[in-house]
Amino acid sequence: MAMGSGLAHLNGYPFEVRYSDGSLARARAAADVAADAYVYFSRLFSGVEPNIAVIVADVADWQSRQPYGLPFFNDDDGQIRPGIVVMPAGSGDFWIAMGQDLHEVSPRGYARLLATYPDGAGGLDLQPFFDLVTIHELGHAFEVLGDLRLPTFWLGEIFANLALHAFVATRQPEDLDTLEVLSTVGAQSTRLDARMRAEGYSTLEDLEAHYTGGDDPMSPLNYVWYQYRWQRLAATMFDADGEDGLVRLWDCFHATDRLSSGEVTAASLAPLLGAEVSETLGRAVQDWR
Repeated sequence: MAMGSGLAHLNGYPFEVRYSDGSLARARAAADVAADAYVYFSRLFSGVEPNIAVIVADVADWQSRQPYGLPFFNDDDGQIRPGIVVMPAGSGDFWIAMGQDLHEVSPRGYARLLATYPDGAGGLDLQPFFDLVTIHELGHAFEVLGDLRLPTFWLGEIFANLALHAFVATRQPEDLDTLEVLSTVGAQSTRLDARMRAEGYSTLEDLEAHYTGGDDPMSPLNYVWYQYRWQRLAATMFDADGEDGLVRLWDCFHATDRLSSGEVTAASLAPLLGAEVSETLGRAVQDWR
């Protein structure tokens, strides 16, 4: 059975919305922000209106190789729509592991997390952050279903993070702290950085080879470390280029194959990105270590 096909409907949105029992409030929150972002992205991205479903699933209804709590976009054959944006209905072991990881490597940073994402009982609640991640996954829907031909997986992640940051900065600036504090703490931890470089994967080529599987797939927390850095890059790029940088990234790769079918590397992409999209982005890709 396709994911979400047996779940309840929530009507009134420009896409299908399904949710697990007891998850109506979470589904409404995800659908509301996704609807605003859907209209915003359609305006920016050539009038594209991807045919998607937003699914808010609890543990019992979660169908993915991703751990419960890590949102995802899926366009595999046999879905209830050509693309699905899947969000967790609440916390789980993955969110807890993220918090514990940052507590270990950055006690001072963890105090900042507690102040930004309090659960009301002295603990950490990352739900507000992950509500915004709905927009990141919606960015992937526009990317994949809108014929944005990005030549690497990691460039797709940078695009989705830039789309997320642009929407929050221009449409919900009151939520910028919610969006940025987690990635700031994660990206600024020298202990976390040193551990990933010693025990995990750290280059863009590593990500390309190992995120989607292969012989040695990376851990979810290793992937999150990349996301911290990509989110900070998106913020820096938006500060330098505004919405124009996001639109130029779309225009550069929309419905066109810009590079030959040979191996694409960060080194080969950096000059194109710097010249046609953003000097900030091109330099970051060139200097990524």
